[in-house]
Amino acid sequence: MAEKKSKKGNGILFGLVLLGVSIAAIWKNEHRFDYYRAARDTVPAETVDGLASGSLFSHTGAMDRSLTLEGRYVDSFQGYLQVRRTAEIYAWDRDEDDDGVSWSKEWMSSLQNNERNRDLKKVFRSDTIAPASYLIADLPVDGAKIQFVDPSQSIPPAELTLTSKGSSEGLVAREDEFYLSKGRSDQLGDERVRYSGIPVPEVATYFGKWGDEMAVAHQAEPKKGFIAGIIQDKGILHHLVAGQRGPALITIKEHLARVKMIVRIVALVVCTIGGGILFSGISRLLVFIPVIGPFLNRVTGWIGMLFGFLVGLATLTVAYLTSKPIVLAVIGILLAVGLVLLARNAARKRARIRENIGGSLGHIPSSAELGELEYIQLWQLAASNGEISADEQRVLDRWTRRNRWDAAKVSSLTERAANELPHTHGRQKLETLVRYSLADGRIDRKELKTLQQAAGWIGIGKQGLTSLMREIQSAC
Repeated sequence: MAEKKSKKGNGILFGLVLLGVSIAAIWKNEHRFDYYRAARDTVPAETVDGLASGSLFSHTGAMDRSLTLEGRYVDSFQGYLQVRRTAEIYAWDRDEDDDGVSWSKEWMSSLQNNERNRDLKKVFRSDTIAPASYLIADLPVDGAKIQFVDPSQSIPPAELTLTSKGSSEGLVAREDEFYLSKGRSDQLGDERVRYSGIPVPEVATYFGKWGDEMAVAHQAEPKKGFIAGIIQDKGILHHLVAGQRGPALITIKEHLARVKMIVRIVALVVCTIGGGILFSGISRLLVFIPVIGPFLNRVTGWIGMLFGFLVGLATLTVAYLTSKPIVLAVIGILLAVGLVLLARNAARKRARIRENIGGSLGHIPSSAELGELEYIQLWQLAASNGEISADEQRVLDRWTRRNRWDAAKVSSLTERAANELPHTHGRQKLETLVRYSLADGRIDRKELKTLQQAAGWIGIGKQGLTSLMREIQSAC
C-alpha cells in the first residue's frame, strides 16, 4: 500500500493531476472496448473442425466440474475456473497532510514503508491461481489472458487443506480466513489469507479466436498506457462465460455496463476531490488578503469541488454522446427539426407583422424602408419630451452610422420625422418601433440595446419592453 502524502505546497499540482487523470479515465471509459458487441458478432460454431486460423467464433459445451487447481499454502481447489488468493498484513498506515501526520493501524495488501513498520515483515503474497488451459466439451482454450465476467465466491477454509508449507508458516484456519499471528497483543504484523474463486459451470460458452490448435485471445484493440490500466480496458475478446450463448451474452452485457458505471462514479468522485484540492491550494495564496482572505480560504474548497464535479459531468456527457453515434445523430436530427420549426414560425410571424405594417402604409415595406421607419420612430420617441438630449442624440447617431447613411439622408429623415410627429403617447410610439424592428426578421444585440434605451426614455424598463415584444409576437 503506497504511503499517502499531501504536503503543503503541492496541493495545486496534486489537484491538477487528479483532475487530469479522472477526466482522461471518464473519456476513455466511454470509448472503451465493447467486448459485448464483439462477442455478439462472433459466429456460433458447433465444432471447430474447418475453422480457419484467426476466425472469431463462439462455442457452447459442457465443462468438467472436477477441475482441480494446485495451491501453494493449501493442497488444492476443486471445481473452480480461477482462484484468487488475497493476503493482507495488519500494520501502521501513515497519512500526512496540511494538519500534520496521523497514524492508524489497518489491514493492507502491501506493507507501507514507514518508520513504525521497520520491524514488520510480510510473509504471504496475493496471487491468482489458474490452469494453463481449459476444456469446453472438445474445445481447448488457452488460459493466457482469459477473461471472466461471472461473479466469484468466497471459499471457506473448511473446504481446504493446508499444505506442509502453509502449516510450517503458522497458518491457522478460522471461520472465513487463514490467520497468522505474530504474537503481539496489539496484533501488529499479523497476517490473514483469504481465497475466492469462480465456480466451474455445468455448461459454458467461449467467445474468442481460433488459433492453430486451440482458442486464443483476440487483441481486438491495442490498449496500452496508464489510463487503460486503471480502468481495466484490455481490448481483448477471450471470454469464458457460464451458460448457453444467449444467457452468456446477457451476462457479458451486464458486466460491461456495471464496469462502466463503477468507473464513472469513481472518476467523478476523484474529479470532485481533485477540484477541491486544486482550489484549496490556490486559496492559500489568497489567505493574506485583508478582510476577504480568510473567507476565501474557507469556501474555495467547496467551490473547487463543485467545479471538479461539473467538469467531470461535462466530460462524461460529451464522451457518452461521441461514443454513441446513433444517439448523437438522433439529437442532431431533433435539433435540426426544432431549428426548422422555429425558423418557419419566425418567418410566419414576420410575414404577418409586415402585412399589418403594409396595411397602414398601403404597401409592403422593404428592409431599407423599415430601417428608415425605425429611425423616424426612434427620433419621434426622443423628441416626445421636448428637446433631444445629448444621450438621445448619441443613440440616433449610432443608428445612422449602423445604416451608413450620409448627412443628406439623415437630414431628410429627420425633417420627415419632425413633420410627421404624431399626437400619440410614448408607449404607442415604442410599440410601432418594435413592430418595425420585428418585421425585418430578427433583433440583434445592438438593436435590442437601442430599443431598451428608447424604452427608457419614456420610463419603460427591460422587463416592460420584453413583455411588449411578447404581446406583439403573440398577436401574430
